[in-house]
Amino acid sequence: MKYFNYIDDEKLDEIFYKKPQKFDKNTEKDILKYSLGAFLYVPANKYSQIYKSVVNQDKHPKPLAICLEDAIGEFGEKEAIESLELVLRDLSEDVFGKLENLPLIFIRVKDQEQLKRIKDILIKNRDFITGIIIPKATGVLLKAFIGILDSLGLQDMYVIPIIESKDFIYKEIKEAYFREMYNSILNHKERVLGIRIGLTDVLGMYGIRRDKNFCIYDNLIATSFIEDVINYLNREELDIPISAGVSELFNMEDEIIKQTYIKEIMLDKYHGFVGKTVIHPKQIEIVQSLSAVTYEDYMDAKDIIDNYHSEIGVKKSSSGEKMNEYKPHYKWAKKIMSLSYVYGVLREGVDYNALIGASMQRRIRF
Repeated sequence: MKYFNYIDDEKLDEIFYKKPQKFDKNTEKDILKYSLGAFLYVPANKYSQIYKSVVNQDKHPKPLAICLEDAIGEFGEKEAIESLELVLRDLSEDVFGKLENLPLIFIRVKDQEQLKRIKDILIKNRDFITGIIIPKATGVLLKAFIGILDSLGLQDMYVIPIIESKDFIYKEIKEAYFREMYNSILNHKERVLGIRIGLTDVLGMYGIRRDKNFCIYDNLIATSFIEDVINYLNREELDIPISAGVSELFNMEDEIIKQTYIKEIMLDKYHGFVGKTVIHPKQIEIVQSLSAVTYEDYMDAKDIIDNYHSEIGVKKSSSGEKMNEYKPHYKWAKKIMSLSYVYGVLREGVDYNALIGASMQRRIRF
């Protein structure tokens, strides 16, 4: 994969100080874990949608989560598994060996028993599947899923737990479940590529649904949950990126929805999240564009890393508007450098709007 590969070279030179680089499922984990960006969920029973999402990576590169859980309906498992097997077979025969830009592909499974039921599909397609997504994960489930994968000889397959159940919401029990999840991730951190949060499920427990006039940080239930996830799991010793929650609002022609979505992504980044689950292609370019590193952030991060072991501990930033404190800002700087490899660095004075504009110009031109 390579982000923003739909922009021609001349335009890329105008926009980027440092261009995005290629990556795939075999890229070193310290880079790969930051590469999920706009993570598109596709129901496993949508053969055509999955196939097109893979072959159209030149239009909008994005990782894919093929869903065998909520997205397929209560009684659609058999059909969905058959569809998954068929589309992966056809992609393997027609596409995987020919396309230069292949997406990272993950399978979201319902439970342990379903994981065992699709074992033959996973083994046969292990070269093309990056990992397994665990919905409603707990520390016990995380350990169990990794154990099943190991028993199948799939030790190179990553897992991504989704924190979204009442176990992590209800005050009287959440601390024990967060502690258990923390320990499980710590014990298997080489296998955990990322952590995701399920805000739709969390709000649904209280009969709440998103409103286009508010971003998620305006909701007290959501902010309390987000605070706990960051506090317990965004730890240096875990060193696993946490991805921001999905929004079901996707009509980006509606200016209120678009601007609220942009505000939410900016707040996601400010709270330390990396990337965002998306459920519609219209959300992809905004998430990816806002993932690009600004020139100022890159220069500050480079300065912090280059001088971390120097005799000074603080220095004026490249913009001259703030101070770079090498010790407290070091973890941030390392993250920025990894993000700069995947999403590139914008030229000085250029912001995310240039990328959204470039995408629009391409659609008009072609």
